[in-house]
Amino acid sequence: MKLVSVKNLKGNEVLAVPVITSSDMVLIQSDTVLKDEYIDKLRDMNIDEVYVRDASDDTEGGKDAPDDGDEAGDSSERSESGEQSHFYTVEDTFESSKKILAKVLERHIYKHNSNLKKIGEAAENILNSVLSEPDVLRNVTEIRNISTDMYSHCINVCSLSTIMALRLRMPPSQVRNISTGAILHDIGLKYIQVPYIDIDVSDMAPKDAVEYKKHTIYGYSSVQEEDWLSDISKEIILLHHERIDGSGFPFQQRGKRLRPEVRLVALCDDFDTLISGIGGKKIKIYEAIEYIRVHMGRIYDSTIAAKLLETVALYPVGMEVITNEGEIGVVVRQNKEATDRPVIKMLKYPDGSDYTEYVEKDLLKVLTLFIVDTR
Repeated sequence: MKLVSVKNLKGNEVLAVPVITSSDMVLIQSDTVLKDEYIDKLRDMNIDEVYVRDASDDTEGGKDAPDDGDEAGDSSERSESGEQSHFYTVEDTFESSKKILAKVLERHIYKHNSNLKKIGEAAENILNSVLSEPDVLRNVTEIRNISTDMYSHCINVCSLSTIMALRLRMPPSQVRNISTGAILHDIGLKYIQVPYIDIDVSDMAPKDAVEYKKHTIYGYSSVQEEDWLSDISKEIILLHHERIDGSGFPFQQRGKRLRPEVRLVALCDDFDTLISGIGGKKIKIYEAIEYIRVHMGRIYDSTIAAKLLETVALYPVGMEVITNEGEIGVVVRQNKEATDRPVIKMLKYPDGSDYTEYVEKDLLKVLTLFIVDTR
């Protein structure tokens, strides 16, 4: 994607990042083809620049990750026309990190693979990217992509864990250990051959469940002798499925025997698992948040879970929702004091017909209106 001046738009460009006003209202959704009337609207609202897709977005993750020994490219480059192209820092970092993770792990030998350190560098890049954009700390579900595979899952857990560690004001060394352990937490899935997408462990065939639970040990064993990886990061890989009530695996450890770093990544891993189906049954975001709320203090650390619930939005900006009156709308901004009652732009009436004018409903003001489902 690239950042272009609105005055240079010619029409038919595809918006890569939503246009959001200073009041956090989504003006135009991403993936919208920019027609002349939209461009005129941008000019009328004094919006000078937007992110649009370019040719590199047609391939997964944009530019290829550098080959072994290559230096990572700058976050900007010149287009053929000479115009400066800028990449959306956080998303581009996550996507390039995913490609590095996939490339290294696909060729990973069980032990002693020097290229594995590149994944640690990717985790450091994610940390630096998050630190460079403070707005990311406010609401993680506004910037994260839903996992579609194991690599995306690892990147998402890394980014969420890093953000949570920063919000909990953990020391820099702890944050880095968390980032590195989180990005590698599921490396053991490379060494098992059982289905683990959109299925709970309790629903697996007994022999598959036993094999699946070994992935934490396989993962730990594969990095045990990596001297660049801290002992705490290795513990995260080994223990990220443990729970504070002792109901987890592989050792049924409980309570204070689990380091805070392990408890944090375990929670972030479960949250992404619940909404992605990578390692568990997929459910909707608001259902996952309710699951965390019900189990905080029982299987999840109360302090960490409370911070997660404070951070994530039940209904992220851009999500389509269904109200109790049967109407369909899209979330355009949050009410920070009530994340379950955002402001929505109305799209369809109960009979399915489209709204022909712009109508917003603030659920903190329209108290009889509720979100009952998402699309």
